[in-house]
Amino acid sequence: MNAFPGMDISKMDPATLTLLGSACCVMLSMHFTVQLVSQHLFYWKNPKEQKAILIIVLMVPLYAIDSFVGLLDIQGSKTFFTFLDAVKECYEALASVLHSDDYPSASWNVPQLELAPHKPLAKFLCIKGIVFFSFWQGIALDVLTSAGIIQSHHFWLDVEHIQEAIQNVLVIIEMVVFSVIQQYAYHVAPYSGADRAKFEKKKNE
Repeated sequence: MNAFPGMDISKMDPATLTLLGSACCVMLSMHFTVQLVSQHLFYWKNPKEQKAILIIVLMVPLYAIDSFVGLLDIQGSKTFFTFLDAVKECYEALASVLHSDDYPSASWNVPQLELAPHKPLAKFLCIKGIVFFSFWQGIALDVLTSAGIIQSHHFWLDVEHIQEAIQNVLVIIEMVVFSVIQQYAYHVAPYSGADRAKFEKKKNE
């Protein structure tokens, strides 16, 4: 069964299929992000913490949309991509600062049982994974392109800078994965009362 009625996917060229697949991945990332954001807004119990969480969680759709715009070859897309890229860099710095403020060094003296519902390690790996994985992946692609291992004629993407196009496609796919991981790392349970009940039960055992 065709998931896209009226569209013959078998007759599409690889470049169009790449854009279609990327668009689907962007929508998936946005779906999971909107779902998580709406849950936090519904259980708005700790504004300071949850405001920081929402800003961090919104990194995923920003990265995905920025990378998707970078794949488009339409009038004004390059200017818009440059603008989005600048916004992404600033947002990235803000999210990193907010994450470090969430867990100051003094908080690590808190018993592990009390920190457990907030999943600090998962949060740390999630935000650092988004930032540093994309960064080092970009460097690796630049090196492979400079060495001639990756060349434009090896791929169906007809673009000037092939490494940037591959990086954009990979980031779009990876943001779907990170949006799923965020469902666990930034789960609303600590604010809905579910985790608090579990913590009290373990504390009394």
